[in-house]
Amino acid sequence: MEEVVLEISASTRYIAYLNGKEIGRGPIRSGRHQQFFDRYSIDDKICQGENFLAVRVWDYGWSTYQTVAKPAGLIFEIKQGNKTVCSSDNAVYASLDKGHMEYAPKRNVNLGFTDYYDAQKFDTCWFEKPEVVKSWPFAIETEDVWGELAQKKIRPYQSECVYPKQIVSVQQVKKGCQQITVNTRNAFFGKRLDADETTFSGFIGCEFSCAEDMEGEIAFPNRLWNGIIGDFKIDDTYYEVSRENRSISVKLTKGTHLFLLQISGKVDDLYCHMEWKFPKNVVFEKYQEGTSFFTVGPTKYIQSAIDGFAEIYGGLNEFEKMDQETEEHEKIWMSGSLAELKQCSKEMNIPMNWVEPKYVFEDMYFLSLVRTEEVVLEETIGKELLGILWNNDVDAVITPPDKGDYRRIIVDFGDVYVGSFEFLLKAKVGTIIDVYCFENMYGGEIDYTIGLNNGFRYICKEGWQKYSCMTRMGARYAMITVRNSVDDVKIRDFHLHYMTYSSSGSGEFICDDYLLNRIWEMCCQTHKVCSEDCFTDSPTYEQAYWIGDAQVSAYINGILHGDYEFIRHNLELAVTAGENTKLMNALTPTDWTTSIPMWMMNWIIAVQQYIEICGDETIIDSLYDPIKDTLTYYEKFIQPDGGFLICAWNMLDWAALDIHNYGVVTGHQAILAWCYKIASDFAKKRERFEDAEHFNYVREQLLKYMDQKMWNEEKQAYMDGWTPEYGLSKTVSIQTHIFLYLYESIIDDKKKTIVEKYLLDTPEDFIKVGSPFMLNYLHMCLNKLGKSEEVLNDIHQRWGEMLHYDTTTCWEVFPGFYENSRTRSYCHSWSASPVVFCLEQILGIQRIDNGWKKIKIQVPDYIGKWCKGAVPTPYGIIRGWWEKNEKTYKLMVPRQIEIDMSAMEGWNVQVIPLD
Repeated sequence: MEEVVLEISASTRYIAYLNGKEIGRGPIRSGRHQQFFDRYSIDDKICQGENFLAVRVWDYGWSTYQTVAKPAGLIFEIKQGNKTVCSSDNAVYASLDKGHMEYAPKRNVNLGFTDYYDAQKFDTCWFEKPEVVKSWPFAIETEDVWGELAQKKIRPYQSECVYPKQIVSVQQVKKGCQQITVNTRNAFFGKRLDADETTFSGFIGCEFSCAEDMEGEIAFPNRLWNGIIGDFKIDDTYYEVSRENRSISVKLTKGTHLFLLQISGKVDDLYCHMEWKFPKNVVFEKYQEGTSFFTVGPTKYIQSAIDGFAEIYGGLNEFEKMDQETEEHEKIWMSGSLAELKQCSKEMNIPMNWVEPKYVFEDMYFLSLVRTEEVVLEETIGKELLGILWNNDVDAVITPPDKGDYRRIIVDFGDVYVGSFEFLLKAKVGTIIDVYCFENMYGGEIDYTIGLNNGFRYICKEGWQKYSCMTRMGARYAMITVRNSVDDVKIRDFHLHYMTYSSSGSGEFICDDYLLNRIWEMCCQTHKVCSEDCFTDSPTYEQAYWIGDAQVSAYINGILHGDYEFIRHNLELAVTAGENTKLMNALTPTDWTTSIPMWMMNWIIAVQQYIEICGDETIIDSLYDPIKDTLTYYEKFIQPDGGFLICAWNMLDWAALDIHNYGVVTGHQAILAWCYKIASDFAKKRERFEDAEHFNYVREQLLKYMDQKMWNEEKQAYMDGWTPEYGLSKTVSIQTHIFLYLYESIIDDKKKTIVEKYLLDTPEDFIKVGSPFMLNYLHMCLNKLGKSEEVLNDIHQRWGEMLHYDTTTCWEVFPGFYENSRTRSYCHSWSASPVVFCLEQILGIQRIDNGWKKIKIQVPDYIGKWCKGAVPTPYGIIRGWWEKNEKTYKLMVPRQIEIDMSAMEGWNVQVIPLD
């Protein structure tokens, strides 16, 4: 029989089932002008006679940081050889899934929506029941909504079912707040579908009443990057809110009051999440068509252009607040009653709109609910709950609470995983199951996912039922809270459908330094869960393809797995970032337009590193023109004196460097100069000799500027930057000197010698490294200087600290950057670089020619008695074992690879060539 295949794509998400069994999920992320489709071989899944293909489709409706909003649609074909057996035409049955709660709070601005599902309104297992589907109406054929369709060139996900490893807590809790979420998007901006930031001023308000005098708090769980916060008034009493102070003490008197919240500055998401914590609930008065909340404004709106010339955030000095408000805004802010506010907005022609009731949510934002609930009873873990750990028919029984409002259990999966939750349970109709997920807890203290509504809600029908979430979530811990329970809830199956990119698993490492072995494992898991359809920054918070983060991830993958086609896919996908801005967007695909110049530069460096690792120079033909076009545009910001002066998000590291959104950043200038060198080399390979000469000239101008303008003779160091407004920066950082040295940007040998000393012994007054991301580059410098022992000690200390706090994956930043916790994301792709160190410096297999044509073997004298491991190459896997006491190094090496053994004097090196 000829092969039978399914080709399929959809917007935004789909799950495909054949005869009731899941066969795949997709599609992978695509640019604005091309849509990828998946191809599944289904020979082994079809049966004789009639087969049942079912597809669940979820269109977000809005853009996210991974997707650009497109009209909803599904397209598929089933083919046998050259024959189309069936396709997505008007003979396909279709129905709106009425159980899916379309109007619910988002997870955050990055990720879009999560599962809120009411099983009373739809059959959750319809995809197993063809007889149910045949009662549905036929689908409607639509016009093309995607443009070019292309088959994806990367491997599909690897998937498995992961069950909790243990139950860590059983609690009874009392409700902690009256949680309110207001989606202001339509009220302020009509039918906007993009994920772009908004810089504006305006107001959110309501009237509420109290039955008695009360004292309490009004709190905002998130910073501005995931929701609206702002100063607010209750009647004529003013309360100030800031990023650091988001929980405000409030006294309320009996009666009706006006609540008015001021919006001012750059807002990333147009949801407002609030926690009202008072002894009794307040009553939000309802007015037009049953709604309680209104918006006034915008009173001011700034459309910022991300082109390198225009001031970002409209030129705001402090992006969290307008430099100056309009007269209309100030007058509205002075209103003391709803009637006065209505009159004022009318007279000044400022829009006042009621928020539709479907966009106001009460007690639906998981982050607020779980972090404010009061634990009234911590219970022992009984055997009646253990069934949740297994995939057999033993039930976990959660009984109704007798002291609190809800009972909840916390389970630990033992590691951070990413995928979709699935469960089978029995409950009474109307029981609510809330599952909130997080990455870390230590000493019983939960690190809540500030800025992320990381969970899902399931409202039960009667009896046994199962459900599979469509949301892709990262989690180590899951808190299961049962609400509205009047009888036992029995959970027979609760697991995570764990899905990551199908990596080779070729890299191996183990030695007698067992702390280093554990660090290797945590780095490998971090990289794995940050690899899906591209390299993502984190599995939990964003799942975004930041092209700067991906430079580190791609190099790690090349050394660890050798998934060269996957790396190339990422590099080519990055080109779609040019669809947002000629600067190249910092992430893609999305219509949030933001540029970090260093991220563009990291992309070019990643292309060079790809060639170094796998030797595939054909990528130059694919990417030369986009690289040339981008660097040509960047030349517009190089001043006659050679300074790279640009308006952009000029981030170098998460540390307190004195650099500005408009200025010259010395570190950026060094990296950019290196990019022009790379472009010059690429031009020569394509025989574009005029291009090569020009790129080299530009590089020389950049290097001269740094040597002449950014070196401070008195400090004997390079300053971090310069701006027309403030002059030279006040800070000197190790970050700047790292990039100058690493990317060969110091043309004075005496200065280079001084910088080398700083890298080896950083002066006290230098800004220190603020993230594992930057530490990766410092370690590269130290290895280059022959100081790998110091790198090992640093890895022991920094990554060992992560292990101290019972984490199994690598942190985004070091303690101190976030005010409320040790870090934000406990699993971040740019932090897994120690795997490269383990293979190159400890196993001692170092690539010294493009594509692994030649390697060098060198055993460190500062560690251990033995080591073994493996490294992938384009020719095959290299395996190595060394025993220091016996002075033996055994190698299994593909025959095409030349070996430099000059550093192995006195060792017995045994080489087994592989054909």
